[in-house]
Amino acid sequence: MSINIRLELLLSVLLPASLLALPVGAVRLSNGQVAFNEPPQVVRAGASSVQASLPGTIYHFTITLPENAGESMQAVTITQRQNVENIAFEPEASRAFVGSSFRGSPMLSLASVGGPRPTANEVTLVFDPPVRPGSTVTVALQARNPRYGGTYLFGVTAFPVGENGLGQFLGYSRLNFASPDGG
Repeated sequence: MSINIRLELLLSVLLPASLLALPVGAVRLSNGQVAFNEPPQVVRAGASSVQASLPGTIYHFTITLPENAGESMQAVTITQRQNVENIAFEPEASRAFVGSSFRGSPMLSLASVGGPRPTANEVTLVFDPPVRPGSTVTVALQARNPRYGGTYLFGVTAFPVGENGLGQFLGYSRLNFASPDGG
């Protein structure tokens, strides 16, 4: 067997195994934008109270960033999908915590809250420092529950680190509110 054939055979066996051991990087698009290799996931959403018309309710969204995300998560935007009524967030009362619960978990620092052009039913939180791959974070937003009971949807978008980070829409989270009359 020639040396070239043995080398090719050896490389065909070893190369795929060595590629599996390489760290996964973020996706870099030709226009310079950066995207997650594996996007974050919303694993839970809830409200501290589901009774309609209550002020001071906290909505929490728990997001996991996989180990193979390729990039840290710089920011997250939560937007209420149009419904009978818009829910107004109180951005200045927004918080973020390590883990899947905001009770007793360490707080994460936020560089800014609100976004470039915040609307009443949208809020952007920028993490400082960014959330590292393999982490779970819970975002807590204070709001006044809607006057009318029903199902309300909230779109969650995550952004990787960098000015050219391409937002990844993670899907809609659903919160159900009960009418004051029980209907």
